[in-house]
This record gives sequence, structure tokens and C-alpha cells, in this order.
Amino acid sequence: AQMCEKHSLLQFRRIGAMLYKRAKKWSKSVELSKKDKVWDEAIDTAAESGDCAIAEELLHFFVEQKLNACFAATLYTCYPLLRPDVVMELSWRNGLNDF
Repeated sequence: AQMCEKHSLLQFRRIGAMLYKRAKKWSKSVELSKKDKVWDEAIDTAAESGDCAIAEELLHFFVEQKLNACFAATLYTCYPLLRPDVVMELSWRNGLNDF
């Protein structure tokens, strides 16, 4: 996975992210997917991890990058993992209540 992570081709880096995911190294897989801008894989990995912290960190990332559609997709996909107070605060502070 480490060799694939540093490869110049996107598909090999995606394989690296998949290998990290299978090894249950969720954070590493999400970071690699974020770096390559493969948002759907990052969201799916966060949901599969079952870790509240990873899902919330991904939400913060999407808000910082102004990726509103990805924010909404993360809310839908990671719904059981997200705390309502965190979601409400993020959406209110960044004007995403009407999105």
C-alpha cells in the first residue's frame, strides 16, 4: 500500500487507498482519497469505519473546501455516526442550512 500511495498514476493511489481500507487503516485511506479528490471513496470509507471522529473530520474538510454537495452526501451516508450538535453548528456557521 505504501508503494501504491506514492505512485504517479491515480489508479495505483486508489488501489493503495483500497488496501489501507481493507487493512482497517481508515484514517490513512480517507486522507489518501482526499488528497486525490476521490470524494465518494473517502465518504464510503468514513461510513464503513464506524468512527465518529473520522466522519466529523471529513465533514469539516468539506466545509473548509466549500464542497457543499459532498457535505450533503456525507450527512446522508454517515448519518448514524454524526452527532446532531456538530452538524447543526457546522451548517449554521457556514450558511448550509438552506442547501
